[in-house]
Amino acid sequence: MKHTTNHDRDFFVCPNCGADVPEDADFCRACGASADSGWEDAEWAEGEEDEDDFDYDDYLRREFPEHAEPDTRPQPGRALTVAIVLLLCLAFVLMTVMGF
Repeated sequence: MKHTTNHDRDFFVCPNCGADVPEDADFCRACGASADSGWEDAEWAEGEEDEDDFDYDDYLRREFPEHAEPDTRPQPGRALTVAIVLLLCLAFVLMTVMGF
């Protein structure tokens, strides 16, 4: 392993991700690889997601609903309902004005 000196501490480059890892570290803080795993990615446990696919807001809503931000995404059913109600109101006004 390549050894470097950084801030008066000895570091080596993680063979898995290339991050600087303190010589006395048990695992790489960047990728989680460790000496026990051979400095390779640990296999994903069932149900875990890749970091790129992780949706933190969704995680908060599922695991801590009392602390999560309210879902502000537009609801497709709600928009359709509003559009139908507006069209019915417009039709009612036109029928009243035209004398039907």
